Amino acid sequence: MQVEEESSKMPFRDPEMLIDVGNEYLSMHKYRQAIEIFETIIETEKGLTHLAKAHNGCGIAYAELGEYDKAIEEFEEALNLSRYLIDFGARTYRNLAQVYELIGEEEKAKENREKAETIELSQYHFWVTMSDELE
Repeated sequence: MQVEEESSKMPFRDPEMLIDVGNEYLSMHKYRQAIEIFETIIETEKGLTHLAKAHNGCGIAYAELGEYDKAIEEFEEALNLSRYLIDFGARTYRNLAQVYELIGEEEKAKENREKAETIELSQYHFWVTMSDELE
């Protein structure tokens, strides 16, 4: 019976699909549902890329709900896994900067914006350099 409950609650288990569903809830402003999806991934997933994305998504949902302490915790968890994020954490640093701005911690906001810019600049140079190579 518990299996039936779980399957009706989460019709699939593919973490990438769950990330997409969580992101769709974010875009629909259904933040509690997004948190539920992202927390399911965090509790069950072993893949570090999915964990990093889920923590970032959870942070976004908490920030939108005004739960800034939880948002900061989630963004920091995502940043602990930043090498598994496609942008190496640049967007997560920007998200964290926005939360710090909202709570009036301008110095921390500035530090996180600068970290994001440093990552973005290094990525730009990496991709430009890679495009110059003979295939």
